[in-house]
Amino acid sequence: MPPEKNSKKKSTKPSSKKTVKTPPPRNSGGGNAPFYVLVIIILITIIVLLLNKFYENGKFTIPFPKNMAARSDSVKEKSETSKEKSTESKNSEDKPGKIDRLTGAADEKKSDEKTVVENREVSVYFLKLDEKSEKIYLSTVKRKLTGKQLLSLTLEQLIKGPTPYEQGKGYITAVPSHLKIRNIDIKGKTAEIDFNGVIEEGAAGDILLKRIQQIVNTATQFDNIDSIIIKINGQRRKTIGGDGLSIGGPLRRS
Repeated sequence: MPPEKNSKKKSTKPSSKKTVKTPPPRNSGGGNAPFYVLVIIILITIIVLLLNKFYENGKFTIPFPKNMAARSDSVKEKSETSKEKSTESKNSEDKPGKIDRLTGAADEKKSDEKTVVENREVSVYFLKLDEKSEKIYLSTVKRKLTGKQLLSLTLEQLIKGPTPYEQGKGYITAVPSHLKIRNIDIKGKTAEIDFNGVIEEGAAGDILLKRIQQIVNTATQFDNIDSIIIKINGQRRKTIGGDGLSIGGPLRRS
């Protein structure tokens, strides 16, 4: 009977066997591989399209920097042009009115009297014979001139001489038709007029005196000129002609 008790005790004991837990399998990433491949293909496609877009004539051209540089140059050029105009405008405001070397008129006056200056009637001094006294005297004819250098234009009319119509009226001149004006310089109210050597041709007696009178009276009709100095080929002379007519000082109307 004792052996039976022992067998029962053995059967009531809990089992001493241990259970081994197996870890879950690791994810090797094989499921995301197709996604990565697709992303790489898309990136490669985009790069190829960009390369084809900027590849022309065997060269890669990227227009954005060039356009930006051109735009920058254009803005810079406009800025410099605007700055130059502003400077010129400021300088023109600061500068006083210039004096015309041939008319002596200031720019401000010329702008106010533009119509008068451009179309003005002037007097040209010729000679006329008085049949009763048989004396030659100065007489004027009128000329309508258009231009700003009135003194030069008027003297040129004097050198041309009287028209055929005026000659029919008895007008003559002692000024040679091939006389040339080399230069005119106005200083104050005195005009320095430089002639070529023709002014001395046939310069004798009353002819030379009348020639000088014609020049002096024609030149001093303008308000800004009251005397003249005659030069010959750039040189100022004290006398002229074989008789030694004095022309040293400023010449005025007698």
